[in-house]
Formats: sequence, C-alpha cells, structure tokens
Amino acid sequence: MTSFTNAITSLPAPSITLALGGLTTAYVFFSNLGDYQRGIIPYLNGRMVGPINISDKERAKLWRSYFKPAATWVVGSSLISSLLSFITSYLHPSPLISKITLISGIQSLLILPITAISGLLPINSRLLELAENENVISKKEDEAKELIQAWEVKHLRRLFVYAAACLSTLIAIVLDGRV
Repeated sequence: MTSFTNAITSLPAPSITLALGGLTTAYVFFSNLGDYQRGIIPYLNGRMVGPINISDKERAKLWRSYFKPAATWVVGSSLISSLLSFITSYLHPSPLISKITLISGIQSLLILPITAISGLLPINSRLLELAENENVISKKEDEAKELIQAWEVKHLRRLFVYAAACLSTLIAIVLDGRV
C-alpha cells in the first residue's frame, strides 16, 4: 500500500484531482448502467424474471428502498465529480485538458436540470407518497407500475450525460499521461 500511496502523492495536484474526478465520474456512469441492466427497476418492470405479482403499494415500497440511497450516492458523486473537474480545469497547465475537464464538470452538473426538465421530480414525489403514506391509495390499479416504467424511461436520458462526462474525463486522463 505504501508504494501506491507514494505513487499517488508524487503526482502533481491537477493529476490527482483529475484521477479522483475520473473515479467519481466512472462510478456514477457504471453504477447507473449496472442498475439499468440488473437493478431493482428492471426487476420491478418485469425485465429480469418476467412480470412480478405484487401489490402497487409493495412495488412503490421496493422502488423507494432503491431510490433513497441511490439518489444520495448519485447526486452526491455527481457534485463531487463536477467539483473535481472544475478544480482540475483551474489547476491544469494544459489548456486542452483544462477545457475538457471544464466540459466534464458541466456535463456532471447537467443531471440536475435534466432531472427537473424531464419530469422525474413529480414521479419521484408520487412514488414516495404511495410508498410512505399508508392512507394514500393509488389513483388507478397499476399506478406505481406505470410510474416506475415512466421513471425508467426518463431516467435513461440521464445515462447519456453520465456517459459523456465519463468519456470526457477519460480523454483528459489519457491526454494527461500521468495517471
């Protein structure tokens, strides 16, 4: 472990922030990609084992069990990734890498307006209401199922921004050549 620590600490500050930014950006992209392929959402939407026979309330509760921690980690990691990209952009001596990391930082922040514009916030609110309030009943028979299907489609739009941020950071790392 000492040689790894020495290798990291011997890098100049912009390369350290670039490497850490690359890790957080990759985490956001690949964790979302994995969730989309094999997470609770494909399970709830019947893409893993076929249709599942659970109540609308249970479906909403399962979604909530995924959503709350995922939202914290993804949004938090995206903000950290943006911050590290902006720091790298400011510190890096290469104008090209500085521009690429600035773009990556902006891409990582784009999840916030994309979330709002795509209509995910009202879906999140309604699913949380269905999951957390025992007195709330579904407006129609499969409301939670339909909301989760809509949520998945709208959430998928963010995956492209995650991919772009990850690719931008990877290009900057390769160009840096020290990480």
